[in-house]
Amino acid sequence: MTSSTPSSALVSASDPETALVADGVAVDGAHGVLLAPTSLRAVAGSVLLVTGTPGSGHTALALALAGRMRPDQGTVTLDGDDDPRRLRRAVAVVDTPGVSEPEPVLPLRTVVGEELAMAGRGTTPRAVTEWLGARGAESWVRSRFEDVPAPVRIGLMTALAASRPGVRVLVLTAPDRHGGTPVTWWQVASEHARAGFTVIVTCTEGSAALLGVPAVRLGGGDAGAFPEPPGRHSRPEDPTGPLTVVARQGADDLPQGWTRRLLRRPSGAAPVPDPGTAIGTEDAGTAIPPGAEPAPEPPDATEPPGSTADSGTSGNDTTGNDTTERTS
Repeated sequence: MTSSTPSSALVSASDPETALVADGVAVDGAHGVLLAPTSLRAVAGSVLLVTGTPGSGHTALALALAGRMRPDQGTVTLDGDDDPRRLRRAVAVVDTPGVSEPEPVLPLRTVVGEELAMAGRGTTPRAVTEWLGARGAESWVRSRFEDVPAPVRIGLMTALAASRPGVRVLVLTAPDRHGGTPVTWWQVASEHARAGFTVIVTCTEGSAALLGVPAVRLGGGDAGAFPEPPGRHSRPEDPTGPLTVVARQGADDLPQGWTRRLLRRPSGAAPVPDPGTAIGTEDAGTAIPPGAEPAPEPPDATEPPGSTADSGTSGNDTTGNDTTERTS
């Protein structure tokens, strides 16, 4: 995904006035508190995470930062100016539930066309297709928006918001609600921060913990902006345990010391597909790390009691699918 550069000139982030600042911002609703007092400071070229449980003020904070909701307490300023009109021009809320979140049944081409119109860009079917094609998303041009994969959705919506004239600040609201790894939207946010935008992302505490990034709490104090250092764009260690990777048939590039064992798949079980490879096999391969004892093989449901499945090495087998397991 490519990102636009903020249309207004960016002043030095070292200037204390050059920031989006929320000072004790709180919003009350008809039936209770929508946003408890929250303070933050975000500067150009950085990503700031704001964490909270779902329903704890994600949308209210986004609207207050963008000048679209008047806070009952506190102030929001951009470069020291609290004019709501300036905030509305400079701060874009991205995929915010109930606000800027597109209708799920709309085709992607319609959503993109409407956003391009807001940016003053061409909205013809050809222009929309070309815009999507430049970002590798042309295959979803006719898909319903709800069917677009989360990483594609987040990247497209952020790029569209960034393309609007005058936008300097991007507020991504709860992108982790779409599922998947938080690294996906963290990379999108970091890409736009490198382009000079101020980026604020609201998410759950669990997502921030997986990323290992300091964050402001909804209803909490000011943790400051967290500048994006080089080299952070790697997937965090998977906390769920061993990782299973489907390898190509006949793959012999196991780590040194590993061996491969073929297991007979029970009759009737669906084969594990390998992208781009035709499947018509009965065996799956399991890699065994050095020093590990292979688990006993279950008997085939179609074989008589007492019989066992054949085992071997995958080097001479051309019909099996190789499934490689890495233990943590």
